[in-house]
Amino acid sequence: MEEVRSPLQEDLSDSFQGELRTDAATCALYSTDASLYQIIPTAVAFPRDTRDVSVLAKYASENGISLVARGSGTGLAGGCLGAGIVIDFSRHMNQILKAGVDTIRVQPGATRDQINQTLKPLGRYLAPDPSNSSISSIGGMIGVDAAGSHAIRVGSIRDHVQSIQSVLIGGQILELGTEWVKPEDQSEVPVIASNDEASESFRRSSKQNDGHPAALTPATRKLDLIQQLSNLLSGSIALIKEHQPPLFRNCCGYHLRSVLRSVSGRGQINFPRLLTGSEGTLAITTEITLHTLPVPAAQGMLVVMFNSMAAAVNAMQELLVLEPAACDLLDRRLLSLGRDTDVVFHEMVDPVAEAGLFVEFVGGSQTEVAQRMTDAEALLKRQAADYRVTVTTSDANEVEKIWQLPSAVVPLLAGLKGASRPLPFVEDIAVPPPLIADFLKLAQRTFQKHEVTATVYAHAASGQLHLRPMLPLPSAPDADRLHEIASDLYQHVKAVNGSISGEHGDGLSRTSFVQGQYGPLYRIFKEVKQIFDPQNLLNPDKIISENPRLTVESLRPISVPEDPSNSLAAGLLPILNWEAASALDTALRCNGCGTCREVHSDSRMCPFFHTQSEESTSPRAKANLLRHLALASRPDDLLEDSVVRDVAESCFNCKQCETDCPSEVDIPHLMLELRAQKVAQDGLSRADRTVARFHTYAKMAARFPRLLNRLLRLRIFRKSIQRMTGIDARRRLPRFAKRPFLKSGTVTSEYNVPAPESTLPTVVYFVDYFANHHDTALAEAFVRILRHNGFHVHIPPQQRVSGLSLVNVGDVEHAKAIAHANLDVLGPLAFEGLPILCSEPSAALCLRREYPFVTEHEFASVVSSATRDAGEFLSQLHEVGKLKTDFNEVSMKLAYHVPCHVKKNAELPGLRRLLDLVPGLEVTDIEKGCSGMAGSFGLASEHFDQSVSIGRDLMDAMKGLDVIAGVSDCSGCRMQMEQESSRPTVHPIKLLAYAYGLMPSLEAAFRSIPKGTMMS
Repeated sequence: MEEVRSPLQEDLSDSFQGELRTDAATCALYSTDASLYQIIPTAVAFPRDTRDVSVLAKYASENGISLVARGSGTGLAGGCLGAGIVIDFSRHMNQILKAGVDTIRVQPGATRDQINQTLKPLGRYLAPDPSNSSISSIGGMIGVDAAGSHAIRVGSIRDHVQSIQSVLIGGQILELGTEWVKPEDQSEVPVIASNDEASESFRRSSKQNDGHPAALTPATRKLDLIQQLSNLLSGSIALIKEHQPPLFRNCCGYHLRSVLRSVSGRGQINFPRLLTGSEGTLAITTEITLHTLPVPAAQGMLVVMFNSMAAAVNAMQELLVLEPAACDLLDRRLLSLGRDTDVVFHEMVDPVAEAGLFVEFVGGSQTEVAQRMTDAEALLKRQAADYRVTVTTSDANEVEKIWQLPSAVVPLLAGLKGASRPLPFVEDIAVPPPLIADFLKLAQRTFQKHEVTATVYAHAASGQLHLRPMLPLPSAPDADRLHEIASDLYQHVKAVNGSISGEHGDGLSRTSFVQGQYGPLYRIFKEVKQIFDPQNLLNPDKIISENPRLTVESLRPISVPEDPSNSLAAGLLPILNWEAASALDTALRCNGCGTCREVHSDSRMCPFFHTQSEESTSPRAKANLLRHLALASRPDDLLEDSVVRDVAESCFNCKQCETDCPSEVDIPHLMLELRAQKVAQDGLSRADRTVARFHTYAKMAARFPRLLNRLLRLRIFRKSIQRMTGIDARRRLPRFAKRPFLKSGTVTSEYNVPAPESTLPTVVYFVDYFANHHDTALAEAFVRILRHNGFHVHIPPQQRVSGLSLVNVGDVEHAKAIAHANLDVLGPLAFEGLPILCSEPSAALCLRREYPFVTEHEFASVVSSATRDAGEFLSQLHEVGKLKTDFNEVSMKLAYHVPCHVKKNAELPGLRRLLDLVPGLEVTDIEKGCSGMAGSFGLASEHFDQSVSIGRDLMDAMKGLDVIAGVSDCSGCRMQMEQESSRPTVHPIKLLAYAYGLMPSLEAAFRSIPKGTMMS
């Protein structure tokens, strides 16, 4: 492969304007999608425009290199994987080009949700709705003819494409819509006598032009395509009618029905109907014009629970006479997952239901929709089956919310615990809707034969069945089992005149079964491929392949090699406190679903991907990279790749990907392991070393706090600090306290000792860095609140900082030393059953989650179990009626931002809920994603701009809201909130203390970051 990679960069450097990557790390990241497969590409290209794609297609033709188009990489069949050049359209070619009255022009990297956001003000929308439409690129939807729940009413994406700008192998750029077979000037069209001569004509024309399609002009190529397709299809009409009947959902093979038609005695070729669903095997899509529809005037929905799957299927078939806009079927396992994800779904799903139907109706008025829903309930009553209607609504917002359940639960399947997981390899079957019940009985026989169970999710109204057998991740030795299950199941599909592929494409999963479905029509498919791609360079081995083992040939590796010298177990011994097999299993839990690529404003999935939208910054890329390192024959070589450092740097341990990932993959610890490996190999960078040990400077600052606070106001001094330490001169830094809290009278008091004889319950306060050196009023306020509520507070004076900043940069040895010091102090107290409380959320997270991962210390687990965030502890007191609520009135408007680590520890922030108990306090919630500060990350000059970019929405909100101050539990978040705002920020604990009457003034509460310390 290296002999091919080496000349690529040089050959294309002048003509290709986008980025072209041939490094091992980037190629590894693009070797997988959401399927079971892995193929390492030769290179990954990020084109900026259609001309770039043309350059690639010409170069590929001349050098015999295959091209594979890729959107979001969320396909379940391996359709975007290949050994050639993978073209990622999501990075640059993702724009909405023009929105018209009833059409919209877009690039292939744009997502369906992005398109509909543009169309919404116009009262229109793109109707096909695959379940992951927030991340599905329109190019990917075109590739597999995506449909979705509403296909019964609006069809698939094929029914909405007006024209496609295509790049053919050879580099010709053609706009292909509905084209006349013969133009008015017939002298321009070559006359081809018969079908058999069609392909030979193209081969002859290619030979006359130096043997490469690249030598043909776009006009000649287009005319040739039209004439050859016309001859091929007109001579195959009977074969097409017999073997490709009008099944409602079918994207198996090439769609040949209705491509050629006669209009007023003249032939027309509908190229969009052929190219849609062709998986990039015929041409590469670079722009698309789509038809749009008016948003329905009225919507209504019923959710119906059944005691058996058979009853649900029978009810669905009865309801079809009412022409529902959608009718989805979910089995018991999916319903249970949905019930556990959201309180709304919890009320919606009957806990004993075996199946459920989600039925939507649309119409011109609410009256019309209401009548249809009434008719539906009446029909269900006449059927006399065991059922229960759990939701009836005509509110469009509620309908949209309900549809989130089916969309959300399917990715959750990958998070099911145990060795067996629902595998997507026969998940795309389509059968005539009246035969669903019969087919499910046949499918059940197959699963029983192979001793497996399967989940069922169906767009039942259109006959689309998503079946996922529960099996362990397949490896080469047991791969035949997958092939046998698929083979047996597809025989039943053929028996009911169904399709093995309804809306997810053939890809690697199903291509080897295409010939079995179509018989003699497969020969025509091969001719179509030959006409468009005579060199077989566009996404080879998809739809057309002579490899009968394709289904199981390129499965992802799932275990370390037998040679221990080639494994993580020996080559890269884990530095964190976990086994190599555990680290690998964690990485393998990522199924590539792409949920982590969501970029809507209220998602915190990954702050880096939100701002950069590059695959290498997505959480799944991080899991992929660690998996490749674990299984690499030479992991040290891969570690040396500069991209590995970039990937590792795109994580600051906010934990939000772990929270929002449907599979609950522990990406943060995978990245901490990766960083630790990099540090072990290359050492710490100067910036990481100095900024992560910022706490050590505070010891010196504590000697001269007044002088240092004055100096921090001076531009020249801050510049000097940046040169010496790497702390950015633009960062507004907090003033140092006159005396660290751990040296104060509160700590040195005779009352600050464990009091076993006391009748008061004792708690331990872990202060951490910020409250100790900068905001001692916070520490004092928390102690007073605890004492006010009847606790004896013990503050161990020997405690040190949590060390999270050291953990985050991969400095495990120094982090371990700090952890040991703290565990020696806190461990015996925790062992006695005393809770350890933290006013800094990151400290609570570090003691809970990171200490067990950096050390085997005997007290690590007991301290982890004993640690509580302050808000969590006080909120739990309130829930059991033990928190005093004798608050004074505080008339004030504030804006609250929930820190990522608080969001990780609890669904609802405890301190935020307690603020609602204070009379007169008006609190507005700011949900603008991550602050981007992440402790020491936002201090470093090399990260400052990125930190501000991530926190931009939060910072702007602080400048625009009509509030007195901002509120947040996290010191780093408060620093970012004050970075560009004149408004101060405050910790909620200080507000509570003031409301209790335990803090003398609001001035003391708000004293945090002094004004004038930010450089102009």
